[in-house]
Amino acid sequence: MRKSIAWSKLSLSTKILFTFLGLSVLSMGVLGYVSINSIRELGNYALETSASLGESAIEDSVAHLNRMGEEIITQKAQDVAKQVEMYLKTRPAMTAEDMRNDMALREIAVQPVGTTGYTTLIDPDNNIIIIHKFPGQEKDISPLKDKLPSFWAIIESSAGGRASVGYYDWQEVDGSIGQKYASVIPINNSGEETLTLWATTYIEEFSAPAEETKKDISTAIAESSDYINSNVSGLQKAFFIIFIVLVIVVTGLALLLSRTITSPILALKRGAEQIGKGKLDYKLEIKSQDELGKLANTFNKMGSSLKHYMEELENTAAENIAKERKIQENLRLYAQKVSQAQEDERKRIARELHDETVQSLVVVSRYLEDLSSGNSELSAEDIREEVRRILEGVRRFSQELRPSILDDLGLIPAVKWLASDLAKNYGIMVDSEIKGEQRQLPPEAELMLFRIIQEALANVRRHSQATRASVRVDFLEQSIKITIRDNGRGFTMPTPVGDLARIDKLGLAGMHERAQLLGGTLSIESEINKGTCLTIEAPL
Repeated sequence: MRKSIAWSKLSLSTKILFTFLGLSVLSMGVLGYVSINSIRELGNYALETSASLGESAIEDSVAHLNRMGEEIITQKAQDVAKQVEMYLKTRPAMTAEDMRNDMALREIAVQPVGTTGYTTLIDPDNNIIIIHKFPGQEKDISPLKDKLPSFWAIIESSAGGRASVGYYDWQEVDGSIGQKYASVIPINNSGEETLTLWATTYIEEFSAPAEETKKDISTAIAESSDYINSNVSGLQKAFFIIFIVLVIVVTGLALLLSRTITSPILALKRGAEQIGKGKLDYKLEIKSQDELGKLANTFNKMGSSLKHYMEELENTAAENIAKERKIQENLRLYAQKVSQAQEDERKRIARELHDETVQSLVVVSRYLEDLSSGNSELSAEDIREEVRRILEGVRRFSQELRPSILDDLGLIPAVKWLASDLAKNYGIMVDSEIKGEQRQLPPEAELMLFRIIQEALANVRRHSQATRASVRVDFLEQSIKITIRDNGRGFTMPTPVGDLARIDKLGLAGMHERAQLLGGTLSIESEINKGTCLTIEAPL
């Protein structure tokens, strides 16, 4: 009991320390395992290095032996060529057939080279083997031109009595083809034939000792590999035993540590479940004085704070509900206002059509009747002018509803038309400025931006009492920015913007809604007697 109480007074760091001691032992085991693998890899590396060095040494030895063999073959060719040349000086004007039948010359011309090689006498200009170890080979060798191209290359290089060396493929008497090395030495001959002395053999005869050494090295490396693997297997068995012991030790420490830690954690879990059910007054009773005990105290304080926050949240939720209702009421009012504005606009259109267009057409009709009866005081040109005036009024009325220039030419010409129309018909000078690289926008986006600018300039005309205004369109990298200013009387902006409809600012409310539909923003800055600045920014 006392040990249990003493254990509970230990800090969490001390408990974790004991656990880490066990894990350290395990780490030592893992380190041993890694060490064994490192030893194995080191042994393998040593073997691979030895094999690589052995192969490199063998390759160097083979290369040196081959060069030495080439030198021996060349020296042999020079010696035999000199002997043949001395012999031919004593017997001038010998024909090829005479040379073949001269047994003394055959003994001089055909001498062994290495183990299997020999010398031979060849006429490279006429492509004939004059004297060969095997008489059956003493013939025209022209058919070998395509069959043994490497041999033929040496024949051609020695034509005209030139010295030559090289490797070539040769067909033996039994029909087999093997690679040989040849050294060709020209012979001074007083006869008609061009003579060359060939010394040739299989070059691998000289590198045979190195190949035997290579086999011995491979055998030694294999024995070393077996020895290293045997020792590593013994270390693996020892490591496995140590690993099992460490696993048992660490498992015991882990069980002890988990029992100590999980008990308070389970209590915290039960407390969290109670708070989750709404019992915010629930308190944990953990007597431990370590970090888990402090955590329990913090948990209890959190429950009290959470209760306080929940009460505040309920109050905030009530306020948000009230705000939401106000927003919904503003939207309903906005919809009513928009509906009323649409109805008023329909009445205005009907009234203008009746009072202006229809009445003017009636008058023109009477003028035409008088003109046809010959009682008209007006000429046909006067009546035509009246028709033009009516037509101009209908065209202007149509442009106000939806200008065709927007569909035909796009947003920028339509904006410039709005500016010129305001100056022409209402005496308000409007400066238009376009910045950046102009880009074509989707038709629905151009229409919404046009309606915002149209409504803004309409507000300038109706309410601002301004004498000047400006419209600036900036084409930015990823958005379009439109700024509309005037020098009018300004007004006080309501807060929040959602109250625009409630105070009969339907035009501003409509512009705000259109900007949101474009995924953009609309900002309004206005001050009494200092004008108004309206900015719209929408993505391209």
